[in-house]
Amino acid sequence: MNEPDETGWSHIHHCAFRGYIKSLERFVENDPDSLELQTQDDLSSTPFLLAVTSGIQETVEFLLEKMGAKVDAINSQNHGAVEICAIKQYVTLLRYFLSQQLEKLPVWKNLLKMLGSDMEEEVAAAGTCLRTLTDPSDEGINPDWEAFYNAGGVPVIGKVVKATYADECKVPALQLLLNIVERPEVQEQFVSSGGLPALIKLLKTSDNFVVQLAATIIRELVIRKEYAELAMQNNLVPGLQRVLQAVHDWEVLVPTVQALGNLAAAGSKMRSTVGTTPGCIGAVVGLFDIASEADLMLALTEAVGKIATDSRENQNALVNEGVTQHIVNVILNQSRNRKIQESAVEAIHRMAENNGHVQHDILERGAERLLMQLLKKRSAESLQEKTAMALWALAGDDINEKREMANGIGVQTLIEFVNTLSPNLHLIGSEGLGVLAQGPLNQQSQIAQANGIYPLVRLLRAPTEDIVLSVIRSLRYLCVGVGNVPHSKNQTTISTSRGIKLLIALMVHSLSERIQVEAAFTLGCVSLGNNEVLEEIHGFLDFSYVRILKMMYARDEEVRLLAGSALSAFAYNNIQQQREIADQGGVRFNCFVPFLRADKEMHRCSAAYQVVVLARIIPDEEQAKSSAVGIKLLVDILHESISDDVKSLAAGYIACLAHTRAGVPSAIVAINAVDYLCNMLTNQAEHVRGNAAIALSYLSYNHAGERHLLNRCRMDPYLMRVIKHYTKRHKLAPSFVEGWQHYKKVGLPPIPEGRPSLVRARAPREDIRPITILSLEDTPSGSQVRGSASNLNLGEENGRSSRASRASHGSRHTNLTMQASQLSLDTQRTQTSMPEIMVEES
Repeated sequence: MNEPDETGWSHIHHCAFRGYIKSLERFVENDPDSLELQTQDDLSSTPFLLAVTSGIQETVEFLLEKMGAKVDAINSQNHGAVEICAIKQYVTLLRYFLSQQLEKLPVWKNLLKMLGSDMEEEVAAAGTCLRTLTDPSDEGINPDWEAFYNAGGVPVIGKVVKATYADECKVPALQLLLNIVERPEVQEQFVSSGGLPALIKLLKTSDNFVVQLAATIIRELVIRKEYAELAMQNNLVPGLQRVLQAVHDWEVLVPTVQALGNLAAAGSKMRSTVGTTPGCIGAVVGLFDIASEADLMLALTEAVGKIATDSRENQNALVNEGVTQHIVNVILNQSRNRKIQESAVEAIHRMAENNGHVQHDILERGAERLLMQLLKKRSAESLQEKTAMALWALAGDDINEKREMANGIGVQTLIEFVNTLSPNLHLIGSEGLGVLAQGPLNQQSQIAQANGIYPLVRLLRAPTEDIVLSVIRSLRYLCVGVGNVPHSKNQTTISTSRGIKLLIALMVHSLSERIQVEAAFTLGCVSLGNNEVLEEIHGFLDFSYVRILKMMYARDEEVRLLAGSALSAFAYNNIQQQREIADQGGVRFNCFVPFLRADKEMHRCSAAYQVVVLARIIPDEEQAKSSAVGIKLLVDILHESISDDVKSLAAGYIACLAHTRAGVPSAIVAINAVDYLCNMLTNQAEHVRGNAAIALSYLSYNHAGERHLLNRCRMDPYLMRVIKHYTKRHKLAPSFVEGWQHYKKVGLPPIPEGRPSLVRARAPREDIRPITILSLEDTPSGSQVRGSASNLNLGEENGRSSRASRASHGSRHTNLTMQASQLSLDTQRTQTSMPEIMVEES
């Protein structure tokens, strides 16, 4: 019965191949040696190998488990059961062998040996089976990846990728690698075996599918910085660029663009390489013209965001290549695909961040309007967050742009941001409310009416330092307006919402010196002109001026400067607090000298204001001299600075000082401050115009200041329009108003063309509406100071309400002016020559 037929097969061979299990059993029972009988053909196969060849699992199981067939049998081609399964693609049988864990049949080892063969057919067959065995499941990566890895499979894949096989032969191995490449161990072994440079070389092949697989694997590898650097050294960027320019298959382009984006996201060095490679950014931007598939559009917008992140050069290059209009079109046309919209919005955010040129370009393309529409639609929280971040990035650092953006978002929406669970929205909400609470036309009352203070106070407990600092500053801005006009209602609200307790806790216990000093500064502003709040602050045992005075000697110069501002807030027009500060140690003039001599105008400006407010309690310098130094320096900054922010700050400080001690306004007027402030009324920046107008309103109570201001307004009536526009919440001296009414009756010259408009929100950037004499208001601006401004000590001079009542003081002011013109300060203290101004104490 064991005699072979003309094919060289015996009956048992035919039964094994065809799955005749009962016949097999009888043959083996009659002749046990027939179980390992080999065929007499060129393969020399046993019944077990023939059963494997046929792929009938039931027969294979019977021969192994019932009959005890030799599992490690091989044929004349050196193929055993595993190799035959691989050639035949019997993956089910291979899984069966794996489940049996047969020591004599090492499935992974044999497959890997076959994968490393010199024969392309075997390589392709083994790679295909291994890929199928490691295909991911719905839950993620296939758990068999570890067995493959432990068997030494990854270096074998690297060998295949580096070999000179035909491209199609490498496809299964690449797919196999893609199945398991997310594992860090796999990545490390593959890169260590030299696989990454080989992948980059595959980007040059003409087989698009191979390029697609190579780009997809590279996309995953370059997420890690060390692999990204290695890839960059092996010319990955030119390789990806060649694909972007030469291939038009979107399925290839998607992983290629993603790989470039991930490379850029891996570090600043990689981003710089992407940006400086000639034609690379242009190739990316050019794909927007042909991108019709959603996946490609998403890949492009994500890549633009990653390439632009924290790179001014790349941001400019993207804009110069015309990417802005493409991104705007994506937001406009992809309203039904939220993921793409989110990606495009984030790209705008990354492009606009800290780059005024790009911000201007994006705003000119109408992106702000589209983003505002997205925000108002109350979209999904993730899209709302990204939209808000993009809008705030577009606002940049310019205070006017920030105010316009915050106005566009709206007070109510900003408060909603503060009430969300998103830290990013917390920061934007706080920053936006802080911006709206500042300036000559602030919205302190609107924010209070919308119940915006309570959620801000709650955020004082936020774990993030940036948010806490932002909230502390916003609360400060909500309490005090230009000219140190307190908003008593907001101060009381902060007090009743336990804000004082939280601010003192931050001042005392925070680990950050910056938070400590900012909290102290805000406490000073919350209590300014509000005795009830001041008593509450002093009721806490932890509060002491000694803590703030110690900060005057901190290492961080910003902390020292803010400590001076905090002391100035508590001491402003409050002699009792000045005495308490002095009793607890006081301040020294030497603390201010480094700032008075600083290169930064902001530092000089703040220090100058502080030495005037604190002049009474600076023991190591005469009060008149320290006041003169500060006043002269502030007025010089008004005249000489080219920074709108610095000019605005200096004007705000002049407004504060103009209603402090008697004699200070005369000293300010004596050195041409009125002229400099009047010149600022035509500035294009609103905060400059507004602060200057408010400062002039206080100086109008000074006899010399009033006459000088009236003369300037008579010569240029537009100045009066600006003053009245910004002083609706402040007082103009009644005698000044009377004098203006007289000038109007006599007749005024026409207003020159091209003056800044005072009523438009965001004017076209190159269109300035002219003001005419007909646009001037007839009603005088004499409204009361808002809040508890009436509690401020305006000084003996400011209390006068008519020109006649101030006439008796004219000689005193004249004498002060003469003294100011005759005396000079010690040049060694300020490095400038300043005339000494004798400031009379009230």
